[in-house]
Amino acid sequence: MQGSDGMHVCERCGNVGLKRWDDLDADQKLLAEKLPASADYSLPERKKHHFCTRCWFEIPGRDISNV
Repeated sequence: MQGSDGMHVCERCGNVGLKRWDDLDADQKLLAEKLPASADYSLPERKKHHFCTRCWFEIPGRDISNV
């Protein structure tokens, strides 16, 4: 979902500005590694996902630009 300002919005909580794996800090990456999706996807695949750092909703496999 995309807000009126062009930023992407979390589908679950409405937080603006989802992050790519490379944009997460070390603590955030540690949390992301413990999300349920870690059982469904390999780490290299998850590095292509986007994450909401408010509710930790993970958006897999979509091409989200301007995140």
